[in-house]
This record gives sequence, C-alpha cells and structure tokens, in this order.
Amino acid sequence: MDRTNLTRPGGEWDALRLDVPESARPSLRLSVAGNRNLVLVDESAADADAPPLLLGEIDPQCYGVDYHCPAPLHSSPAPLRAADARALGSADDRTWYARWAHRMADELAAGGPLYGGAWVLSRDMDRTRLRFPAFAAPTMPTRPGGRIDFNAHTSDYWEILPLRALSPAEHGRVKAYRKQVRDGSLPPVLVWWISVLQTHVVLDGHDRLAASIAEHRVPPLLVLSRPMAYDAYVEGPVGGYEQRMASITAAPDAGANAVRDAGLQLARDLHRLRQGYGPTRAWPLKGGVPAWRSLVARHAPDWAR
Repeated sequence: MDRTNLTRPGGEWDALRLDVPESARPSLRLSVAGNRNLVLVDESAADADAPPLLLGEIDPQCYGVDYHCPAPLHSSPAPLRAADARALGSADDRTWYARWAHRMADELAAGGPLYGGAWVLSRDMDRTRLRFPAFAAPTMPTRPGGRIDFNAHTSDYWEILPLRALSPAEHGRVKAYRKQVRDGSLPPVLVWWISVLQTHVVLDGHDRLAASIAEHRVPPLLVLSRPMAYDAYVEGPVGGYEQRMASITAAPDAGANAVRDAGLQLARDLHRLRQGYGPTRAWPLKGGVPAWRSLVARHAPDWAR
C-alpha cells in the first residue's frame, strides 16, 4: 500500500492518501440487495455464520435509513497503551495527526474496509464538524437500532454510529482514557464514512469516544473515506470562483485583496476534492433481497421497520 501525505496550500499536513492494491479484499464488507437493503459484515469473525454488524433498509423516498445492529464489532485493534500514546506527543504538535494517520494506516492494512483503489485518512473535512452540544456529546444514532434521517444532515451536522455499545464512564479503560483527554494525549478516534448511510461508523476508539464524552470534550478524529472524482466535482469550485470574480468585477471599489481571496478560496475548494467523502463501494449480496430478509429473520426478528 502506497502512502502520500497531502498538505494544505500553506504546507500544513492535512491528510494521508492510501493507494491500495486492486487485489486487496476488505474484512469489513458492505453489501446491498435490491435498491434499498444493505448489510455490513465482519468477514474476519471466527464464526462464519456470525450475525452481521448492521442491517439497513433505505425508505422508499430515500429520506433516511432504518437500521439494526445485531452484533458488535470485535475486530478493532488492541487498546492503545498510555505510554505509546504519549510517545507520539499531543495534538498541539503540528505532526501529531500525521503520525497517528500512519499508525492507523498500518492497522487498516491488517484488516478493515480497505479495498483496491485510493482512500484518504483526513483530520479536517467539512463533514467531520460534527454537532457537539454544550456538554460535548456528539449526536449519535441509537443502539441497537434506530433511524438515520438524511434531512437532518447539514454541513455542520453528521452523525457517528458506534459499531458496539459505548462503555460507561466509570469503566476502567474509559477512566484511563479520561486522563489522556485531560492531558491532551488521547489518540484520535478512527471513523469510516459510509456514503449510503451518510454517516460515520467507528472503526477504532469506542472507549476513547466514551472518555471524551465523559470529559465534555470533542474527541480528535481521523476520518477514512474514498476521494471524490475530480471531473464530477470541479464545476462547483470553478463555478463559485467565477461568481466571486463576477461580483468583484461589478464592484468598482473592490481591490487586489478581493481578487487574492477569491483565488485562495478556489485553491482550498480544489484541494478538498482530493481529501475524501466520495461514494463507498458495496458488493451485491448473494441471494439478493430474499437472502437479506433471511438475515433479518435470523438475527433481528424483533426489528420493527
């Protein structure tokens, strides 16, 4: 797996691009049946007949997804030791996110959702500005089931779906992580953007997320997603630049600073295209909709949809 550090126009580290060989096969696999049914499975589970991590059904109007989580994620990396976390410094260090991105890329190479093609691990994307109220708890879908409402999403509000229940604030490991929250050494929480859900799911860091919530803090985040395609999205940034320049031309008192700012904004907008939030690939579910219904009957018989 090849890696490329992506930097902002000013040179600050922004994201890590991962170019995964086409031969790679994900252990976390998203499958779809028909136009509305989906299932997320952990193929690394010891039991080949283990329940899926998530079953979902998109409503007919595509306003949201009803979901149920029959089983928790067990294949996340081993808990991070405090000494290892301190060795990588704190979030005040300009290279801290880059160090953790490379470390988490090592973990993802050993197992996770990576399949062939380009991926991005980013610390700062528009949709990671998750809504944290005054008490610092993010808006999270309920477990084991609930609904993700697409109409509730804005550029400032995107959910995090844990793939297992969060431990209580007084759990031993959470208490240890709470100390790291306070001293600024808490490792980032790794989340994966799944486009069909329009939601992030937690791949690594459930207890770290719980510790941040218990301490009323916003956790550091690293977001795994697919990059956008350039040709499909360039019109937006370029169109915005053209509108800004037209406004500047029409304003007789606009100066050089306005032209400079318009150019910088175009550079930022184009830069975001390589960061992520492209569509997530899903595989056809063998057996189609009947197979999906069979999974529901076996693993979520009481799921009310």
